[in-house]
Amino acid sequence: MLAQAKLAYDDFKQNQKIDSDKLDEIDKQLAICEGSDWFWWFGDYNPADSVKDFESLYRTHLTHLYQLMDIIPPDELSVSFTQGGGDMDNGGVMRKN
Repeated sequence: MLAQAKLAYDDFKQNQKIDSDKLDEIDKQLAICEGSDWFWWFGDYNPADSVKDFESLYRTHLTHLYQLMDIIPPDELSVSFTQGGGDMDNGGVMRKN
């Protein structure tokens, strides 16, 4: 999803005339997407509630990026494919020794 959004961003930046303030806002939103904690929470080893919350937030950030570029967000952003289900004690942390 991020790779697809980045391709849309690259195409938008090359082909659209846009003022620098708006471009700064779009650049900031892309950075938010690229720096998301969602990548830490993705996976069945994390608790379902945490996975759901982080996935929803991540999809919201990606959707907002598309909206800033006046592009209709892809339908896949509304379809969840992560479930979680792991133990809360092990969720979101590096493996214990």
